[in-house]
Amino acid sequence: MKKSCFILIISLLCLIVLQASAEVKWDSSKFMPLAEIAPGMEGEGYTVFSGTTVEKFGFKVISIEYNFYPNWHVIWVKGSGENFEKTGVAGGMSGSPMYINGRLIGAISLGYFYQREHANLMGVTPIDLMVEVTQRGMQPNLSYRGGSRFDFGVDTVSKGFKMLPLTPDARDIPKTRMETSATPDQLEKPPRLQMPVAFSGLPTGAIGYFKQFFDAYHLNPIQGVGGGSPVKSAPIEPGQIVGIEFVRGAFPIFGYGTMTYIEGDQLLGFGHSMFGEGNVNLPMSGGYVHFILPSTLRSSKIAAPTQPIGTLVQDRQAAIAGVIGSHPSFIPVHADIQTMDGKVHPTHYEVIRHRDFSAAYTLIPLWFIIDGIEIFSGDHSVNVEAKIVLKDQPNLTSREIVRRNVYSSSGSPGFQATRALTPLFSLIGNQYEKIDVERIDINVKMEDKRKTAVIEAIRIDKNRYRPGEKIEVTMRLRPYLEVPIIQTGTITIPEDAPDGLTTLLAISPNLYEGWQRTRAPLNYQPTNINQLIKLLQREENNSDIILELFVPRVGMTIQGEEFPELPVSMLSVMSTPTQSGEGGPTRGTTLHFEKVSTPYVVSGSRFLRFTVDRNAP
Repeated sequence: MKKSCFILIISLLCLIVLQASAEVKWDSSKFMPLAEIAPGMEGEGYTVFSGTTVEKFGFKVISIEYNFYPNWHVIWVKGSGENFEKTGVAGGMSGSPMYINGRLIGAISLGYFYQREHANLMGVTPIDLMVEVTQRGMQPNLSYRGGSRFDFGVDTVSKGFKMLPLTPDARDIPKTRMETSATPDQLEKPPRLQMPVAFSGLPTGAIGYFKQFFDAYHLNPIQGVGGGSPVKSAPIEPGQIVGIEFVRGAFPIFGYGTMTYIEGDQLLGFGHSMFGEGNVNLPMSGGYVHFILPSTLRSSKIAAPTQPIGTLVQDRQAAIAGVIGSHPSFIPVHADIQTMDGKVHPTHYEVIRHRDFSAAYTLIPLWFIIDGIEIFSGDHSVNVEAKIVLKDQPNLTSREIVRRNVYSSSGSPGFQATRALTPLFSLIGNQYEKIDVERIDINVKMEDKRKTAVIEAIRIDKNRYRPGEKIEVTMRLRPYLEVPIIQTGTITIPEDAPDGLTTLLAISPNLYEGWQRTRAPLNYQPTNINQLIKLLQREENNSDIILELFVPRVGMTIQGEEFPELPVSMLSVMSTPTQSGEGGPTRGTTLHFEKVSTPYVVSGSRFLRFTVDRNAP
């Protein structure tokens, strides 16, 4: 028995060593090194123009440019052939294999914008550089979280989706399908081909709202044709589509290029990086080309995903490299959407695991699925319950974040519903621990009436109160398109309230957190993952009015916890110039607060001051 176990362990170790050292071997009978290539040489390239059929086109070497980027050399060629000349170089052709005399010289990676008719110039990454990528190891990075080019702090939760760099001025939103790529600085140097990212079923012009997010990753968002691929499986061979399914299921989002070379279960593609994140662990999928959309700007393949084919393990300057076979898991998202007619629409999709992408790609499908099956804008109210369940791991004191709230406006109901999911940004992008989301469940119920009201005025009975006394608060609210109404509430002054001037604040929940952040900013700066989760679990109901009693008495926040009544000696120690970062003062103290329920989503605030006096009548 012991001998069998020993043999099994040795076999597994050998397998791991062999897999870790696996790489694409240089074969001079298959590959032509850059040193042998010269201007004037002619060859053939291969790519899919439609469906899953790889077609041949011709090219001629024009020149060779060394160090186009540091350590990245480029073979400049001119394409030819009836099929190629109709479109020129196109987004999604990245990785298309190029051969001279039957030997692979590299892959398409660069292309000029605004080429004159029949210019057809493009850049090819030498196969020498692409093969080197596999020498960095062909094992997935199991600790991979994805890059982070945006700071999704806890502010995202209070400000919502509008704070993201995804909502430019309407004048900046492109009107056409392919306009999102055109910027003057791209003409200064022939850029690498952007990876097209095809959305399915977005409203006209909506892609422009996400342009800045995609630009940071050198991606080109385009409007897909919807409905996915007519085939469920595509060949795995050079010239075929390979890419990443950011979202699978009800709302496909697919970024893609082309396979360059396959050796055993190892795959090379793109001729440039995808995100440039090095050793990664991302799912790869095949694809189907609906058509190539010709453009005087730069053409693009319009493609859809087919089947998962393996795992992307290297994402380097000269190429991507992957292993054909199993793939990493996605985040499952299930939504039950009840439309205004009472019908429930069950919806399911899966989202890629990535620090920057996971949250955004969870919100975007929900937004546009809701708008698509109901309305893009108009009077509405939306009740949302969102549950984010985390995978079990050490140190976590809670695995669930549940948000239940109501939203109302005359805009997009889908956009309003996404606000319940904004904790994902802070959670997945946190700086404390890697967090894996197990699943996300969403329930949405919509009504065809806007139920909002603004706080216009507040009134109390007198200007002097004793500690322990109850204050009757009368508030005037103005509902949307209705006459004002009176709402009453009460709040009791604490027995230990200090004598002196006190502020009574009547405020809507959406403004209350902003006020609290101003009063005690360090309360919203967690120092560990459990404090962050606790903070994200906090939420006020949008239909409440919050009554708060506030005095200008300095307190202290220490490691995320507020202490409103520290001794003067402790305040002095914590405020000393010899320490920083352990804590800080608050800008006043909240004595007490109460909530008043209303049938409206409330906005606005009003305040007044009165005196606490133990000798008041």
